Amino acid sequence: MIKNLQAEIDEPGFAKVSSFLSENQIEKLILYLSKLKVYSAVREKNGATYGIRNLLNLVPEVKKLAESEKVKGLITDVLGENAKPVRAIFFDKTPDANWKVPFHQDLTITVREKRETEGFTAWTKKAEIHHVQPPVSILEKMIALRLHIDDADETNGALKVIPESHKNGRLSADEIQNLLKANKSELCGIKRGEAFFMRPLLVHASSKGTNPKHRRVIHIEYSAENLPNGLEFYGS
Repeated sequence: MIKNLQAEIDEPGFAKVSSFLSENQIEKLILYLSKLKVYSAVREKNGATYGIRNLLNLVPEVKKLAESEKVKGLITDVLGENAKPVRAIFFDKTPDANWKVPFHQDLTITVREKRETEGFTAWTKKAEIHHVQPPVSILEKMIALRLHIDDADETNGALKVIPESHKNGRLSADEIQNLLKANKSELCGIKRGEAFFMRPLLVHASSKGTNPKHRRVIHIEYSAENLPNGLEFYGS
């Protein structure tokens, strides 16, 4: 277990923690997730679930885990005592949903209602939830936790990152391409039950699996910030 997440994550923008979830916790999470097929926030293909939005509201057990002392003890190292989970998403890759994601940054947050506010742009609505790109100063003070339910490696689309790329602020598509030309990406192999912490502005991607099988991840985002103009994080 990492003793000081702040020290581990500062330079590269990411850190891995081994043996974070027990087998019992993993099996319970799989069971809870399997019961959500009736919700509009669930994305399916050929009867298989490959994505679920709004997990903090749909699965109380995920919210409980996200707020647990084990997680909070690490998150507060980075964000302070006011840190709280503000969004959770489930991802999977299967033979029927073997998608790839190009190199990008996570630039969007979810909020309870749309309020036109300076610095908040690119408003959209997905699964009846408002999404918006906030000022980079807010993203710089967030952290994401990815809980791995399955092994992830080069055969099933494990995450690839550009170390230290979170230090460059918000990047355009051209700037990301230039960064890729000048820097080598790192494949982040993760074992079942491990946790992966990352900064939202870290440039990352995932390829299609060459031998696609489950690559289930619960992605939880944290912030300690209060949004301006009456805006509120949707999941807080």
